[in-house]
Parts: sequence; C-alpha cells; structure tokens
Amino acid sequence: MHFRAALPSCGIQFPNGRSSAILFAAMRNLRPRFLTLLLMLTLSSLLAAAQTPAPKDAQDYFFVFLRRPPNPPQLTKEEGEKLQDAHMANIRKLHAEHKLYVAGPFLDDTTLRGIFVFKADSAVQVGEWCATDPAIHAGRLAPEIHGPWLIDPKAIQSPAATEGLEQYTLVIIGKPDGPISADLARQHASFLNEQKEKGNLAVAGDFPADQSSEIQGVLILRLKQDESTKIVNTDPLVKAGLVKAETHPWATGKGVLAPGQPLQLQ
Repeated sequence: MHFRAALPSCGIQFPNGRSSAILFAAMRNLRPRFLTLLLMLTLSSLLAAAQTPAPKDAQDYFFVFLRRPPNPPQLTKEEGEKLQDAHMANIRKLHAEHKLYVAGPFLDDTTLRGIFVFKADSAVQVGEWCATDPAIHAGRLAPEIHGPWLIDPKAIQSPAATEGLEQYTLVIIGKPDGPISADLARQHASFLNEQKEKGNLAVAGDFPADQSSEIQGVLILRLKQDESTKIVNTDPLVKAGLVKAETHPWATGKGVLAPGQPLQLQ
C-alpha cells in the first residue's frame, strides 16, 4: 500500500525543514521438533531463525507503537510546541538512562505516529517508562506495547549522537490466517535468506505467539516504501495469502541501524 508522506504531529521535529541532528540523546539538534516449529513460524520469526544466534541478554527488547488516539486533546500552537519540547526532553532522558534504544516517526499520515524500542525486564516496566512521556500523559499519543521483540541484538547500535535521519520501510506482519506447510516454510526461509544476503533487511523479529495481538512481528527494510512493498509481496507466505504485510515509510537516526536511504519529505 502507498501513503503520502506527512510530518507526524508528535515525535521527531524537523526545524526549518532540516532533519533532527541527534537521535535519542538529542533528536532535535525448534521448541519440541523442527518440523512443528517450521509450521508455526511466520515472516519475522523465520528471519530471526535465519540470522546468526546471539547470546541471551538479561533484558529483552520491547517494541512500542505510538498511536494517535481517536479523540486527542486539542492544543494551541504554543501548547503543542511546549508539549513537543517536553516529549523530546523525555526521549533524551530515557536514552541517557540506557532504556530507549530506537525511536523515530512514521512519515505517512495514519494513526501510527512513531515507535519506541526499549530494553527492559518486562512489558510492565516498559509501560512505566512510557507513562513518563508528556505526550502520552497528555493523551496526544497512546502506547501499544509488544514483546519481547525476538531480534538479533547486534542489529541495533547505540551511538552517542547521530547526524541526521535516514529513511526505511517498517513492515507490520500479521498473524497467519491458516496452517503453513513445510514446503511453504522452506520457500519462505529461502526468500528471507536471499533478502538478508542482498542487504535489504535492517532488523526483523517476531513477538511471542501467546500474545493476543493480531500482529506477529515487525521487520524494517533499508529501502523506500515502493521497492519494499514489491519485495514483501513476493514472499511465498504473502503470495499464498497466509500472511498480511503492511508497509509504512519510517525514519530513524543514522548509525542506529544498518544504513537506510536519504530522507526525503514530500
């Protein structure tokens, strides 16, 4: 699907039409048998299996969608700018405390405004950290927490500062609509390995299968949305109609993930 890029009302600012100078710190300046596992895995989980395993950390990554509520409070321009300043200050604080590792805005005009990726002990802890955000407290943003996000931790870097933003495509993977055959699973794994070898993937991972959400996982492609959508639509599971993939243009700071594309606002 295609969207017209638009600047989010809350999230990363672009003063004077320029991208933010610093992300986070200163954004503004086979469980029992292999075959059974194959039948259960979806797009992002198979990618995680294809990646090089990393040692288990004491904490996990948790993924947070920041959504625009149905009836957010209306603010004057001055009130909105003040809230944005407080929102950015809290992001800097969470990053300095080694809690927040990825943040960035969606570039299309939907209810999805941005994301956070925290490293934490539990979803409850993530909820407590989200509650410190003034924009969330004011009802301008609503957090939707998923996790743990089962990714290769080496895919996320933590630069002290990053000059400018880069554009990616964030893909939301729905839960499968039916059983996945072993043959389709093998085809899918081959597809993912091919995309990884081509350097198209920045990071990907699924969420625990026991979660009630209809979202299975998230992957981030290093390409613009049009090209990413074409690639995702060639995935055997997507072509078979078993998995739905929703693409959105998204941006984060240089150096946080493998390089993306130059940011272009429309």
